[in-house]
Amino acid sequence: MAVTFAGNWLAHDDKAGNLWLLNLNTLENRKAITGGVGLFPFADIRWSHDSELLAVTTIAARQQRSQVLLYSVSEQKQQLVTSSKYESYSPSFSPDGNWLYFLSNRHFRATPGSPWGDRNLGPMFDRRSQIFAVSLKEQAVFPFQAPNELPAPVVEEEPARRGRRAATPARVAWQGLNDRLWQVPVPAGNYSQLTVTEQRLFVRESSYEANSAPALKVIKIDDRDAKIEQYAAAIADYRVSNDGKQLYFRKHQQRGTGPMYVVEVGDREPTELSSALLNSRQWQLALDPKQEWQQMFRDAWLMQREFLFDKTMRGLDWDDAKSRYQPLVARVSDRYELDDVLAQMMGELDALHSQVRGGDYPTQGPTPSAASLGASLETTSDGVRIAHIYRTDPELPSQAAPLAQPGVNAEIGDIITAVNGRTVSNQAEVQLQLRNQVGQQVLLDLKRGNRSLQTVVVPVNAGRDHQLRYQDWVLNNASKVQSASDDKFGYLHLYAMGPNDIANFAREFYANVDKEGLIIDVRRNRGGNIDSWIIEKLLRRAWAFWQPTQGAPYTNMQHAFRGHLVVLTDQLTYSDGETFAAGVKALQLGPLVGMRTAGAGVWLTGRNALTDRGMARVAETAQFAMDGRYVIEGYGVEPDYEVRNMPVATYKGEDAQLNFAIDYLTGKLQREPIPELKAEPIPSGPAADIR
Repeated sequence: MAVTFAGNWLAHDDKAGNLWLLNLNTLENRKAITGGVGLFPFADIRWSHDSELLAVTTIAARQQRSQVLLYSVSEQKQQLVTSSKYESYSPSFSPDGNWLYFLSNRHFRATPGSPWGDRNLGPMFDRRSQIFAVSLKEQAVFPFQAPNELPAPVVEEEPARRGRRAATPARVAWQGLNDRLWQVPVPAGNYSQLTVTEQRLFVRESSYEANSAPALKVIKIDDRDAKIEQYAAAIADYRVSNDGKQLYFRKHQQRGTGPMYVVEVGDREPTELSSALLNSRQWQLALDPKQEWQQMFRDAWLMQREFLFDKTMRGLDWDDAKSRYQPLVARVSDRYELDDVLAQMMGELDALHSQVRGGDYPTQGPTPSAASLGASLETTSDGVRIAHIYRTDPELPSQAAPLAQPGVNAEIGDIITAVNGRTVSNQAEVQLQLRNQVGQQVLLDLKRGNRSLQTVVVPVNAGRDHQLRYQDWVLNNASKVQSASDDKFGYLHLYAMGPNDIANFAREFYANVDKEGLIIDVRRNRGGNIDSWIIEKLLRRAWAFWQPTQGAPYTNMQHAFRGHLVVLTDQLTYSDGETFAAGVKALQLGPLVGMRTAGAGVWLTGRNALTDRGMARVAETAQFAMDGRYVIEGYGVEPDYEVRNMPVATYKGEDAQLNFAIDYLTGKLQREPIPELKAEPIPSGPAADIR
């Protein structure tokens, strides 16, 4: 539930997504937004300076694009200011009450500008948002309008009401409101958090560049030369005081909360901020963990009740569940135990996406950190032997394992005799000498046959070691496929379904797009949300090809895969990995091979944060097939060919599922060979002979 105050009014949303107003003087409820404009939830709400008007950023029930809605408290009247054609958001009233400004994503400039080029996944539209304003009075003069020789129209102001400021009119000229649209003449950007003052507009601007931080921009209201300029860099959040004279902002930090400042409103950040710093280190909050845990328990219970995809609560008496589990909260002694209580209660709902994680856990003291050489070691009678160095893409040296980095002289079969000058004779001693050496230069003494040598290596942490083991496994599978098919088949694995994984898909799919067969492996896929991007590329169908006078032919549907496809699944294929597999099966793009997937088919937003930023995630959006069947959740996606990887065989390095996929593609290719792109002689006769 979102709540906001202004004057004597309180606005809040209910579980049905409607906006309600409560007059704190009379305690009278008024339902503000009804019918087809229900909100679920409203993303933002801004009051006018006299608390007569409120503007709401909505997400309409059947449309995914947010809209701006204007509501008059005194008239009990409402009107959508924008349509659902473009996303519109972040409304802000001008102090004089004549204008409602808002942001809207209406600028589209494609990058790249054509479908050609290597690994072209399609156009991306950066810097889409622009600043607009609608006049609430018919005669209002747009502050950014260039001056002309015509006399300025007079805006009739509503007589002052008792207890209200006379200078702030409240009435809206509803007739033709949507037609009185103006645009602030500044370039488009990635804008958010618009605020209007008497002399300036403030807005945050973000960038898609890696490790970038939003900046706070300012636009001076000028009818001759409007410019957007930087007020301050690296701003995580900001607010302007109600009187428009002071500005609060919080600096962006990669970790933790950045410093907070309060300054006088101006055109740029003051050069000296020491006196404006909010000394939060001296703030003291009296917290009772027992009360806080009770609150978090109730919040988690409420969020499940309000947002769970099944309004029957899976047939469970949810009030009864609360009465059974809440007494346990009184016995909780730390945050981990609260997690246990929440997980047990939420587990009764049988929703696989209702996870509990994060929060204000007790801090552990410093402990030694393990480091890895990115290799398998084994103890022999001669010492510690390098049995295997994890392999990565040989064309990406920066990703190589420590022992495979350029300049490191180490090979499989070498014996490690000393680490940083200390003799080692077994793996335990090697690990002991590598403690706390992540990112540090480490001297290794090696023995290669009868030769002794030294080399310097930089160990990695346990997380990177896991990635190296994974990449080695993927390369091993790709090598098997390449060798068994005489390089006719390609292989790629999707670790999860996030931004790193679409990047990996672009790297590997287009490297194999011309192969006659392709195995996409989503076993142990951890989920995400990019299934539609991948399926869209697999749905491309070539209908013509180009034949240059020199070089190989290429299809019109650029980078269309024309070969046969197999997708591998297993019991740990999860969430969006399952949705991808289900899509491949439903669209008949190729068979699924392996085992039935985990069964986490209900999607979620991850907005269910508790007071300490822990999560009690709610499975919110059920998934259905096009014929209306409830799919995936609780059951999973069945493969077309069930193949089990037995534990002992897997331990020995065998992979029955991968072998089956190779055999399937081999047989499929024999039965249905891929037609060659071969151009017939170009007709030399009249156009009528060309078909």
